[in-house]
Amino acid sequence: MTRRNAAPIARKEPLASRGSSGRRASKQKVAALEEVLAYKNRDVVARFLKSYPIDPADAEDIFTEMKRWLWLFGYRTMVGARKRLYVHPPMTALDEMWHCFVLYTEDYAEFCFRFFGQFLHHRPVTLAEKARAQRRLDKDPEAYARAFARQMEGQYRIIAKILGEETLRKWYVEIPAKYSPEELQRLNAQSAVFSEHA
Repeated sequence: MTRRNAAPIARKEPLASRGSSGRRASKQKVAALEEVLAYKNRDVVARFLKSYPIDPADAEDIFTEMKRWLWLFGYRTMVGARKRLYVHPPMTALDEMWHCFVLYTEDYAEFCFRFFGQFLHHRPVTLAEKARAQRRLDKDPEAYARAFARQMEGQYRIIAKILGEETLRKWYVEIPAKYSPEELQRLNAQSAVFSEHA
């Protein structure tokens, strides 16, 4: 199929270095957390609800916590923090909301450049990283467990120090108590079955 009357696609610089208006993004400070939390996007929340039929108020809350996570990520990037933060299984609901947001590429890019001055990439663990972790686990399970515990404790400290213990508790205890990875998987399967028969 040929594209007729289509405007030519011209890209003079990588998308990651451009603002939503196409201008080169200037280095800026991360916006205040309150500004980031005030951002709304009904489409993202609606898409999440389509995949995970939960209480809409809970979906809004998960969207808020996902924005808080992105702010932490953006803040640590700005200050040049070297220690990588990870989305652990208890944070699956936040990660799934992030996946929904990333699908709205224009909105997500505009959000990133507006509040962080750069595009925040969603970087899942790679196959090579998984293989290295598996080799370490196979070689010395106790050493692997100790290293993982240290990594978790470090992340807990960072979250508690910057966002408070209430946020740490919400991400690792309260939200997963209601929406564990298993519960989200069940809800997603239920949603898929319902969509097939609707």
